[in-house]
Amino acid sequence: MAKVKLSAFDRLRLGARLNRKERRDVEQRLSAADPGLEIVNRDAAGIDVGNESHYVAVPRGRDAQPVREFGSWTAALVRWRSGWCAVAYAR
Repeated sequence: MAKVKLSAFDRLRLGARLNRKERRDVEQRLSAADPGLEIVNRDAAGIDVGNESHYVAVPRGRDAQPVREFGSWTAALVRWRSGWCAVAYAR
């Protein structure tokens, strides 16, 4: 029985490493006007949690700087929650 070839997105989702061509294809698809991804919640933020800092992204048009870096210590997280998060999600 032949193995079914997974798409680059499926391989990426499963944690596989992509080759240069696959990475370029994924990058082009994501930067396209319609990347083909379903929007589940338009108000969701993206948060990349790290040891020394966290990167937080809000949807385009919500803030002049949609991606910001915050420290991982308590004071920085409180500043993010009370300041930028409230402004970025005010309606």
